[in-house]
Order: sequence, then structure tokens, then C-alpha cells
Amino acid sequence: MIHNKTCLLIITVLLASLFLLNIAQTQAQNNTRLTTQDTFELPMVNGTISFSVSGTYTAATLENDMWIFNNLALNGSRFQGTLKFSAKNCNVTIHAFRSNVLRYTVEGTGEQIMQLELNSSRPTHHSEWSVINQNSVFFAEGKNWQLLADNTIIVRDLLGTLTVRHYNYGYPVDDRPFYLQHSIIILTGIAVAVTITLTSVIKLKTMQRLR
Repeated sequence: MIHNKTCLLIITVLLASLFLLNIAQTQAQNNTRLTTQDTFELPMVNGTISFSVSGTYTAATLENDMWIFNNLALNGSRFQGTLKFSAKNCNVTIHAFRSNVLRYTVEGTGEQIMQLELNSSRPTHHSEWSVINQNSVFFAEGKNWQLLADNTIIVRDLLGTLTVRHYNYGYPVDDRPFYLQHSIIILTGIAVAVTITLTSVIKLKTMQRLR
């Protein structure tokens, strides 16, 4: 009986480890490495985008003068999501990106257009957003920045390091990968499946010995 329980525990741990390892390897194979030397140019609107930290993404495409970074993950953050960003008549260096926060530095007076990892089907209100600079100065919506119906933020004529933030008002966002968010459920499911299988095998062998 003890032997059977030990075997069950070992098999469960091995299966769970192989499952999570397979997910991690699949994600790693699809990722493109992002470095601080990479520059994403916007030639039609005289802008560039770069990053002050390295990271990964699965795709970076330029559409309608806006770079779309799929599954962007910057070093120092567990978050991975899609960022849409455009820089007009300015050079932008992005420092941090999460589902509700983007921090970047602007060189040259121009315009930045961005979409964070939010549900565009639910329009937000401008009171849920803030745009501040490195001196903790808050800028008013309608003057230096604008919120569109699809949650696009447009920032104009600001210099320095800016932080664009959306407030969730008590609804925390879990920014871990899917398999980490649901690891307990996944491991429980694996354990249950293995338990049922082994129990059936043990019962079958026991019945065969009794015959």
C-alpha cells in the first residue's frame, strides 16, 4: 500500500513537471529577443521607438504608423501582453510596460498614441487614467492628452519621462502567465487523472490475482 502511494506521488510530480516544462519550452521557441539596441522606426511620421531594458515578444508589426508588439514582456516584469504604440515627430524610449501602466521618455515635442492591454469593448472614463511626468506633475485630460472610445490614449507636446496609468479601482490584475495563474487547477486535474488511472490499474491487477 505504501509502495503504491509512493509510486503515485512520483508519477504525479513527473507528469506535472513535464507539462509545465513543455509549456515553457513552447513559449521560448516562439519568442523573439528584444534588446536595448533595437530601434523600431516610424518613417512616415518621423518617429522611433526603443527600449531601455531587454525583453521578448512573439511578433512586432508596423500597421497604420503604429507598432504592435504581441506578447511583449520586459525584463523585471512578469507581465506579458500586447502593446500598440506610435511616436510622431519624436523619439521614445520605453522603460516599463504592464496591463495598466506604461512609462517612457520622450525626446522632441510630438505626439504618442498608445493602447495598453485593456478590453477595448469596454470604454473607460478619463477619470480612470492619469498622465504624470518625472516631477509628479499631473496633466489634465483634454489639454495634453486625450482618451478615445476604444481606450486609445493620445499624448501631445510633453517632454521628459511620462507615466500613463489606468486605475483598476480594486480589481487586481493577475499579470502572471496563464499556466501560473491556473497552476493549482492544472496540477489538481493531473493528480486526479493519474489517481484514477493508477487506482483502476491496481484494482485490475488485484482482481486478476484473486481469480
